[in-house]
This record gives sequence, structure tokens and C-alpha cells, in this order.
Amino acid sequence: MPQKKQPMALESLALGAVRTWTKMVATHIMDPVCDALQQQGVHQFATLLSTAILTINEALYASVPWYLIDSVAVQVLSSIDELVQETRTESTESEHRLHMQLYMARLKVIVSLSEAVAHPQLRTLDVSRWPKIIRHVLNGTLFKLSGLEKLDLGGGSSGWGTSEAEKNVLSGVVAMHNLTSLYLCLDCTDNILAAVAANCHRLQFLDVTSSRSVTDRSIPGLCSCTSLKTLKLHRTSITTKGYKTLLLSLPELREFGRCDVLGDVLESVAKNRKTPLGLHSLEGRDLGDTEMRLLTLMCPFLSRITLSHFEKVCDLSLLGQLERLSELKLSSCDFYSDKVFRLLELRGSTITQLHLEDVNELDNHALFAIGRQCPNLNNFELHHCELGEGVLSPYIKTDDLFESLQRLVCISDGSSSTVELLLCYSPNIRSVQLGSSTEVYDRTFSTILNHNPMRFLEELRIHYSYDLSMRTVRKLMDSCGNLRVLSELEYWDGITEAELKEFHHHIRTNNLELDITPTLSR
Repeated sequence: MPQKKQPMALESLALGAVRTWTKMVATHIMDPVCDALQQQGVHQFATLLSTAILTINEALYASVPWYLIDSVAVQVLSSIDELVQETRTESTESEHRLHMQLYMARLKVIVSLSEAVAHPQLRTLDVSRWPKIIRHVLNGTLFKLSGLEKLDLGGGSSGWGTSEAEKNVLSGVVAMHNLTSLYLCLDCTDNILAAVAANCHRLQFLDVTSSRSVTDRSIPGLCSCTSLKTLKLHRTSITTKGYKTLLLSLPELREFGRCDVLGDVLESVAKNRKTPLGLHSLEGRDLGDTEMRLLTLMCPFLSRITLSHFEKVCDLSLLGQLERLSELKLSSCDFYSDKVFRLLELRGSTITQLHLEDVNELDNHALFAIGRQCPNLNNFELHHCELGEGVLSPYIKTDDLFESLQRLVCISDGSSSTVELLLCYSPNIRSVQLGSSTEVYDRTFSTILNHNPMRFLEELRIHYSYDLSMRTVRKLMDSCGNLRVLSELEYWDGITEAELKEFHHHIRTNNLELDITPTLSR
């Protein structure tokens, strides 16, 4: 039986109260500010709104410990997001339909309150998690965030870059001397990177993926950011020569992100450098055997590697030379023909995370081999792989097959026997996610739980099943004492609406720490 809910910590209760307080204040000032617009004009409206924002900002941060400033900002923005949704809903209900001018004024007041979170001691800001209407306001406050250390602007304007967007970012980064992490996809430019290089000397993480306005003009500035450890430039206008210059000039660089011309870049680097690079993580595609050998020679310290799109049969066992390899992601290859099997024989003992996507020649025999060759595997993902069955010999010992496995994701066509093989022998499993095309039945979980009670299981998400019913739910409740999330029950066709409603009531009345909120779709 899942555990009981525990009382919330006082700190969590206080932060929740900030959200409630923000909504209350917004509601309180709404009518006076909107009345000013109708009776005294735009100027008075803007004056009252600006005064209200300043008052809220002072009230929020006057007595808040510095280490809670980021959390308070998240609560305020969450409440504003909720108010925006409520106002939009109210405007669409015919019996409470708002006059358009009043609706726009209320929305303006609510969204403008986002400015109240701006504070020079704010350390982390993830703009990308909020709706576009709020992001626009936050982008205009960047110049106030001089103490920011981590800034995530997401996709910016989603590719519709404007001079105003660039101006907002520039006005912010010139004052962010403590910035260590910047994420700005699509909208980054050479001008922005020049400002970053000139002012953000502590920068360690930079992701400007898909920003076509980033060219080789940015290379000298990036080379001056000698503290950079992670650099992601995929789908920018950086050339092979630019990539080479960066790899030769950044001594602390450990993660280089995806590079579709990786073979050419490594060949160019090898001509100018005799000692190996210090990279720990790489992502590339279309590498042949020659490029693979060069990869192991120039990057012997790699612990994480992602390779994809092998048009020809290649020898992936060459990666067995990487003694520190622990995280491996492969896509669009064959398990036996491309010698993935051999690679795991050579290096499986060091691999803790394995992600296979669109990989052919996988069946129960191949999965058995993975379990045997990777005794320390704790994270295993299978995406869009066609998993054949394959009958294992009854004389094969399988008891400790996936003993270290804690997280399993299987979004692939597979039979119930495959699921049983993966879960029956995973005594320490904590998180399981199964796709809609993975066959699972009540009898599947009956077999699994009889062999492996999954006592450490905390999270189970099954996108869809036409057979799973409350019988499986009850078995899981009885066996898995640490279960915290049991999601997508709405898509288990064996559960009726009445049974699901009764289960919700059971969780509430027994105060169980169990979340059954749907988060995925079929």
C-alpha cells in the first residue's frame, strides 16, 4: 500500500501562500486601475499600474531570505499564469462576457505584474516555462537582473526574431557579470554573443541551437570564454573551420553538443593537435569506421556519446576503446550487423545508461545479452524499436539479469514476454514508462509481481492498454509500498469511469501519497 501523505513543511506552506497573496492583490487592484483607464486615460492607468508593481515588488522581497528569492519568483509567476487563464475563460463565457476594452485592460494589468519578480538578487530565471504573453514582459526586465547566474530564454521568439528582442537580451547580458549558464535557441545573434563574451567571463554553459544568425564572426569572442564547459551550436551557421578553432582554443570544454560534420572537424583538429581533447560528451551522425577510429584517438576521455543515422554497415565495436564510456545513445543502426553486441561485450561493464532508438535486430535474446553484458545498467530506454520475441532456453540463468536497473522506458512495439523479461529480473526498479504499442495485460503484471514484487517502484506510466484493469491496480497497491505515481489510468480500457472515480475517492479518504493525474496522451 502506498504511503500516507505527510504534512507540508512550513517553508512550502509559506511559498504557497505567496501564490495566494499575489492573486488576492491582483484582484484587489484590478478595478481601480481599470477604472483609471476609462475615466482618466492611458497615462493615469500606466502610472497606477507602475506604482502597484513597485509596491508588490517591495512587499515580496523586503523580508524574504536570499535563498528563497528564486522560489518566490516562481510562485508569483505561477499565480499570474493562473489569473491569465481564468480571465480568458471568463471572457469566453457568454453569461459573463467581458467588454473587449475591459478584457484587454484586465489582461494588461495581470501580465504586467510579472515585472514584480525582477530583482537584482534573482539567481535563476527560466523564461521558457511560461506562456508567450508572460515571456514578453519578462524579456523586458532582463536589464534589472544583474545578479542572474542561470538564464533560460528557450526559443526566444520561436524564430520570429525582432530588433526589440535582441535589444532586450543585449540590455540584460551586459549587466550579468555572474552569468554561468545561457540558453537561447533560434534567436541568438553574433551581436548577443559578442556582448556575452565581453561581459560574462564566468560563463560555463552556452546553448544557441538553431540560431542561424550565429556565424564564424562569433568565434573570436567564444574563444575568449575560457571557462566554457558546455557549448551547443547545432544548426547555427558555424563552419567546420569555426568548430575546429573552438575545440583548439577552449581548454575547459567538456561537452560539445551535436555536430553533423563531426568527422570533418576531428580530421581538421587532428592535423593541428597531437594531444587528445578533454571532451567528455559528443553527439554526431553518419560516422564511418575511419571517423570512429579518429574519434577514439582524439577523444579518449568520452563518457557520454550519441551517434545516429548510419547509412552503411559500420563497426560500432570500435567505441570499445573508450575506457570511460558510461552513457551510450544509438539510433538508426542494427544490433548485430553494426556490432553493437560486440561493443557491449567490450565495454558493457562501464555502461550505466543505454538509449536505443530505431535499432533493428532486437529480440529477447538481444535483451538478455544486454542484461548480461551491462551489469551496472541503471537507465535503459527503448524508443521505436521493433522488439521480436525469441524464446529463451529454460536452462539460462536470469535471476540477476537487470539487478542494477532503476529506470526503464519502452516506447516500442513489443510483446508481453518482452515486458516480463525486462521487469521480472529488475528487483531495484524505481520508474517504468511503457508506450501505447507495448503489449501489457493483467496477466503480464500478475506474472511480474509474482516473480518480482517491485518493492522500490515509485513511478509507473502506461500510455495505453485495452486489457489492464483495476485488478492490476490492486496488485500494484498491495505490492509496491513506495509507489508515488500511477499515471494514464484513463487510457486503460479495462477500467470504467465509475471505477476510476471510486479510486480517486479511495486515495483522498485514505490520504494516500499517490498521484494518478494524467500527464501523457495516447
